[in-house]
Formats: sequence, structure tokens, C-alpha cells
Amino acid sequence: MYSEKLLEEAVEYFKSNKGFKRMMEKMKNKYLSFNRETPGSISIENPSKEEKDAMSGFMKKDYLRNKTITISLKKFQQRLDETRFEGVLLKELIEKYFGHEIISLKEETEQKQEKFNEYLDEILNENKGTLSGKILEKVLSEKSENYILLKSKYEKENAELKKAMMEVCKCINNLPNNDEKVRLPIFATKIINNPHGLDKKNLTGKLFINFLIQLEMIGKIKKTRKNSEELSELYYKHNLLIDDVSNMVLCKNIRGYKGAEEHSGWKGFFDNNEAIQATLDNLSQIDNVKVETNYAIVVENPAVFMLIAEKLSNKKVPLVCTYGQVKLSGIVLLNMLSKVCDKIYYSGDSDPEGIQIADKIKQRFKDKVCLLGFDTDTYYKVLSDVTVSTERLKKLEHIQSLELLELCNAMRKEKRAAYEERKLMNGLIERNKMTKYHGL
Repeated sequence: MYSEKLLEEAVEYFKSNKGFKRMMEKMKNKYLSFNRETPGSISIENPSKEEKDAMSGFMKKDYLRNKTITISLKKFQQRLDETRFEGVLLKELIEKYFGHEIISLKEETEQKQEKFNEYLDEILNENKGTLSGKILEKVLSEKSENYILLKSKYEKENAELKKAMMEVCKCINNLPNNDEKVRLPIFATKIINNPHGLDKKNLTGKLFINFLIQLEMIGKIKKTRKNSEELSELYYKHNLLIDDVSNMVLCKNIRGYKGAEEHSGWKGFFDNNEAIQATLDNLSQIDNVKVETNYAIVVENPAVFMLIAEKLSNKKVPLVCTYGQVKLSGIVLLNMLSKVCDKIYYSGDSDPEGIQIADKIKQRFKDKVCLLGFDTDTYYKVLSDVTVSTERLKKLEHIQSLELLELCNAMRKEKRAAYEERKLMNGLIERNKMTKYHGL
């Protein structure tokens, strides 16, 4: 073991000769970028005569003709041990030379990682045994996207993240039970005293969504990205409502029940043979439905809905209109109908957006759904003059249902749309599988 005095003498030796200055800088930078005692070599390009003399003398090697001097740090340490500075470690020499500790990138990363883990452990310990604690344990063990997101936020917004994390854990641990549906701002006010605390644009809101997704993914296939309707559905599954008034679906001939008790409002519309604009709030008041047929008809457009309703005025066939893209209210109602109907017949526009809707419904409810008028024969019979742009046609690239692929190819060729109203007016919807099976 060398003495502190010997280390100081070594530092003085290298500082006294300016020919070592660039070499020491290079060695320091090498240590900063590596994490081992003798990390590779350094190179001094276009060395001055003073540098050549200093390094030739110390290394006992002639560098006088070199345009570049390359020195292995391992050999430098060996040479150091052959001098009167035997035992002095090169790294400690460099630290003393520059007057500060050298922490390599790897060491710095490891230290940051350790502090981050301690940070998460502290939050985890405060929520041990809770639902949020279970999610945090999963995040920590899997080191997935959520872990990376938290780490990124930790490095940029340490204090804000801690507050947001504690608020999110509190919200997760106090999610409404299945007997109630609570509007998101009301829930946020009750739990964290801020009606906008769970807005998806702020950190707490973003983390809350990620925690809900993580909760959904426990034991399931990973899918983290959510569009607006999927996000609404995610909230709804955990008894939270957003946009519960404007989010609506038109329906008819459906009885609504809360447990075994029929809902009086839904009963009134059913008994009076009237359609109901069912908002998400209306749907949250029931948990199951009953119908008088073993099938339901779902359409995209309200005009088509009314035409079919008139044609079937003497029948109690459950009818649904999604108003285009299926909102959460439509998804909730279709989920209930799928449990009491053998078949759900879906009719919509044959344009890229309409095919997308049909595909989403088919993918969600599989064989329970029968698509009406999405065949090529129907398409060619009711082709409109409306041209479909190349940009819109690109939407067809993501269609998954095999029965829609032939129609997609025909549309790419014709670049024209066919609409639901013309299908119905030409009787093409009625002369299909629905007519065959149910005698309509």
C-alpha cells in the first residue's frame, strides 16, 4: 500500500512536465467512458516535441518519429509500477491530478439506476398489499414500457413524478365498485381534490391511464396503445364515465334490467314501441338486456334505422344505430346484446370508413356477427358516383376480416363508394342471410 505522500509526489511529477498534460486529459476521458481499471488505449495525434520527449522518457520507448502516439493504459500502469511510484493506481493518480473523483458512464448509470429503484421501492412500500402495489410490482419486474416511461419522467420531473405517482396509487386503490358508475371529474375531486387531476393531458392523468392498462394486462396479451373509444371503454370497465351524455346510441325493442328488476324507463320505450337515444349514462343504469328474438339488427345510419323500424313495425326485433364509428355506448349495448342473441346482423356503408367499422365489429364479436351487404355482388349493384381518394383507400390495408377482403379489392379497382341507404332501397339487405334465416 502506497502512502498519500507518494501519490502527491506522482501527481507533482506529471504536473511539472507539460508534455504529460494532453496525455492525462485523454486518460481521464477514457476512464469516464469505460468502467475498468485499465480501459484500453489512448492516442495523441500530432504530438509536440515536448510530448514526444515526456512520453518517450517515461515509457522507455522512442516516440520521436511518431505522428501519433498510442499508449495502452495497462502498459502505462505497469510502467508506473516500475518507477519509484510503485503501487500508485493510475485511476487514483488521475483523480488526484484533476482534483475530483472519476465516475465512468457505466458507474454513473448504475448509480442512477440504484437511486431510481430506491425511489420506486419507497412508493411501492407505501402501497404494499394494495391494487396499485400489485401493478407497481409488475412494472418493476417486467421492466416494460411503463418502467421506461417512469424512468424518463424521473430523470426530468423527479418531484412532480412522486406527487403524481402517489395520486395515481390513491386513485387505483379507490376505484368505484361495480354497483356504481362515477364521472371522472367527480372521482378525481373525491380522491385527489382536483376535478382536472385525471385529465389525460397532465402527468397524473397519463400515469393513471397507464396503470389502468397495466391492470387490464395482468395475465393478458400486451396492448398498450388506446384510441379514444378504447380509452373510454377502459375507463368504463373500471366504473368511470367520460362524455356520458353526448356518447349515445339509438336503439329500439330492447328491455333493460338492473339485475332481475326491469328498468322502468327502458320498459316505457319498449311498451310504446319507441326508439330511445341511450346515452352512456342511461346504459350505466342497467347491467343486462332482454329481447323477444334471438337476433338483433345493427346499422350505421339513422335513416336506415328508421326505414327498417318502419318495415318491422309489427315485430319486436331489437334494432341499433351506431351513428357511424361505434362509440363506447354502442360497444356497451352490443356487449349486452351478444349475450342474449344468437346473431347480430350488421349493415353499413361500403366505403373505407364503413368497412373499417364492419371489420372492428366483426373482430370484436367474431362469429356472432353476420355482415349484411358487404359482398361484391351488392357493391356493384349499388355503386354510387362518389369517388374514393387514394388516401382513403389506404385505410383498407389494415382490414383483418377475410370476408371483407374481396370487397376491399373491388373498391381499390373501382375507387367508388356504395352506401347503406341504396342497399336497403334496392331490397338487397332484405334478400340476404337475414331474410333466409328469419323470414323477414
